[in-house]
Amino acid sequence: MAVGIWGWSYVRRAVYQTWENHVLDHRIKSQPPVTPQAEAPVPLRNGAVIGRLTIPRLHVRSVVREGAGQDTLEVALGHIPGTALPGQPGNAGIAGHRDTLFRSLRKIAKDDLIEFQTPTGSYSYQVESTDIVKPSDVTVLRASQHPEITLVTCYPFYYVGSAPDRFIVKARLLDTPSTSAPPPAATPSHDREAAVAPAKAKPSRPAIRQVSFRVSTQQSRELAPGILLHLTTTDTARRRANGWLYMPQEDRTIWLWNQAAHQPISFRVPAHGQQRELTITSVTGDSATGYLTSVDQ
Repeated sequence: MAVGIWGWSYVRRAVYQTWENHVLDHRIKSQPPVTPQAEAPVPLRNGAVIGRLTIPRLHVRSVVREGAGQDTLEVALGHIPGTALPGQPGNAGIAGHRDTLFRSLRKIAKDDLIEFQTPTGSYSYQVESTDIVKPSDVTVLRASQHPEITLVTCYPFYYVGSAPDRFIVKARLLDTPSTSAPPPAATPSHDREAAVAPAKAKPSRPAIRQVSFRVSTQQSRELAPGILLHLTTTDTARRRANGWLYMPQEDRTIWLWNQAAHQPISFRVPAHGQQRELTITSVTGDSATGYLTSVDQ
């Protein structure tokens, strides 16, 4: 009977995660991202899916629902009510069972990357510390000066029965890469007169901007306003990646089939507008890195 109950719980959780990940991917592709400041806080229905949490090094990947009740934690991770939403100012609290979806949390280490993906944007956090506290210690969920995420699970991990403590992981939101151009160099003092005098007109050159990125498999990342990159699989032996570029404002998709590293793919946004170029520089077993270049005419 015990084995049957465990088997039913495992199958139920696996089916739920598979289906909700599929639904979430569809929502992410069909809804254009917005900045956290533009998101108006709205009350969330208990049990509503808010996003997906991934810890690439530990191979943790789970849908996150609103609420931390048993009905939620049996099939998903739970967003602790009253805490901030991922990407927003404050402290986002996420709870999970130590013997299911958060089983690998015992191996987490400082500087590990935690990614949280929602239909309106993706956010990356870097682990700063871990701690062990009593269940009554709710100070770990207090908002700090910087946006952060706090993962909560029972402790010890191999304790039989109701565990007496809580294992806490603190991670800080990473800044998004800047796309602004560097300031112009100061004019040398010996060239001041030449700078005042009318200069000969020089042909204008296009301004080139470059944004670096890292995307995990089965994840999406907004590379620039209106440009999303989704990575499905990678091939480290051949240094190739599969996925797609999606422009939600045009409902346009550019498929990346066996896209080789250091082989740029050029496109325009909109279709006859600004020129962009995507280049993948390295491929690992669960991620790809590279940069997006835009040319302002």
